[in-house]
Amino acid sequence: MNVISAVNLSKRYGKTNAVNNLSFDISQGEIVGFLGPNGAGKTTTLRMLAGLIKPSKGRSEILGQKVPSNSLLSVGTMIEEPSFYKYMTGRDNLRHAAMLHGGVDDRYIDEMLEFVSMEKAAKKRVGAYSQGMRQRLGLARSLLWKPKVLLLDEPTNGLDPVGIAEIRENLRTIAKQGVTILISSHILAELEKFVERIIAVEKGSLIYDGPMNQLISQMDEAQLVYLLEATNPEKLFASLDELGFKYENLKGQARAYIPQTQANTLVSKLIHAGVELTQASKETEDLEGAYLRLLKEDGRPS
Repeated sequence: MNVISAVNLSKRYGKTNAVNNLSFDISQGEIVGFLGPNGAGKTTTLRMLAGLIKPSKGRSEILGQKVPSNSLLSVGTMIEEPSFYKYMTGRDNLRHAAMLHGGVDDRYIDEMLEFVSMEKAAKKRVGAYSQGMRQRLGLARSLLWKPKVLLLDEPTNGLDPVGIAEIRENLRTIAKQGVTILISSHILAELEKFVERIIAVEKGSLIYDGPMNQLISQMDEAQLVYLLEATNPEKLFASLDELGFKYENLKGQARAYIPQTQANTLVSKLIHAGVELTQASKETEDLEGAYLRLLKEDGRPS
């Protein structure tokens, strides 16, 4: 069952296309990473999915119903930095949200505070919270009505590495309960640890939708990345230039980008050119490296 759907979703501000004919489907229980540089249209897309703004064209659906509809009552959101009443405590802010939505008792509020490790700060005023604490409280608020869908925009902003790991485990636990999660983030290394599918956008348009490991493997199919070191670095760089291979100078080492069809003959070609190699190892490209190369190949300047 498709829980989240976007069909030719578009949003225009004046002459600017913030989102341009974006289409995708997300099934129940998926955790999907929504990636793109600042200004790519991620937050605008999330706001349209949540019914906060109207699309200029196209449509979105939540739980099989066109947005806006009663299906939004089953959606938890945390879009942009969460806002709270600063003069109220964390618990009272959640009580206020629960009262507006209805059907949430105090016991469950306390459960959610404990779930995001905020029970000890629940009686403090939000005005004294750090950004990371507000992020945790925002996640707790998005879970109050036991949503079937979560739309999260940069939920780990302001968190330290321990906090990021805790939120990651929280989201895994939630997904195992059948909740569908679309999470926008620029912290690619963190998404890589728990997201299996990536939707990538650039300038409001879709540039990739598929498994995370396939994104990396697709990049590897085009070219492999080797870390090279030689007794004479200048000879190494000159030989790579002569052979037409792109590379980065890493203080005497070369990170070379080699077409897969020529990878097997790389070392022999360099030796034949008189290069005395001391290291030649293939690097495993992570999500960030693959994604940044995807943007460059799509025309985005490096």
